[in-house]
Amino acid sequence: MHNSPAIRQYPLISGSRTQIETWSLVLTARGVPHRVLQTKQEYQIEVAHGYEELAASEIREYEEENRTWPPEYKTTPWYPNTSSTLWTLLILTAIFNLSFLDDWRAHLFAVGSGDVDHILHGQWWRLITALTLHADPPHLLGNMIIGGFIMIWLCGLLGTGLGWGLTLLSGTSGNLINALMHRRAYNSIGSSTAVFGALGIIIGFQTVTIERFSLKDHLIPLGAGLALLAFMGSSGRHTDLGAHLFGFLSGIISGLVTGKLIKTFGLLPHKIDRLIGIITCLVPILAWLIAL
Repeated sequence: MHNSPAIRQYPLISGSRTQIETWSLVLTARGVPHRVLQTKQEYQIEVAHGYEELAASEIREYEEENRTWPPEYKTTPWYPNTSSTLWTLLILTAIFNLSFLDDWRAHLFAVGSGDVDHILHGQWWRLITALTLHADPPHLLGNMIIGGFIMIWLCGLLGTGLGWGLTLLSGTSGNLINALMHRRAYNSIGSSTAVFGALGIIIGFQTVTIERFSLKDHLIPLGAGLALLAFMGSSGRHTDLGAHLFGFLSGIISGLVTGKLIKTFGLLPHKIDRLIGIITCLVPILAWLIAL
């Protein structure tokens, strides 16, 4: 957590290098004339005469807004989140395999695939059930392996419940936008839309929560995400580029909003995170009960 700015005498504001660089960006954004000085012991900001009170006010306001950042991750340690995420992936893989049974496959696809005509005529549950259906076992296995690494990363950042909840939301939103864009006979299946949603959430979250602002720090995560999208989600027999792209963009928006909220209020308490996880489990179940 940042310390309050130490104002010794005008026009000098002293602090660590990281603090001074951050405060300099704040003052630049607010149009306060200043320059950064370096001595043997510390870094200082020299403020133009007449702007001393404004500079101090802007820095104090910035520190107040960011008093809860960075958040403490003690309530969501890495190992338990990794363990619960892996168990969730194994359970999902087993459940998704049911769609390959000959006795069920045709009926499940008939009532649960992402058929645009049915979605636009009110069968909203297909936006969710389509995420659980896959063309073949290799398609499912690929999504689970790639998605597993991404979900461990995401749940390590946000918590298990919130991580899976936002992933489901992004995947569903991606399918909805994809359906609205096609508006004609079109069908899509697969959890890869949600996988790319999770990737987008990570990028959006990290873009907001980077402590030291720079154009490079914001463009590199986004560029990496687009590269992964192009590499993993734009080719192949069963690839739906539109769904991948819209899931990815939905995830970025979710990550940006979530990052801003967490930066302001801190991480969710464990009980609330668990409640979100339970709700996230119930939503696909409800969707399939309606579909069937």
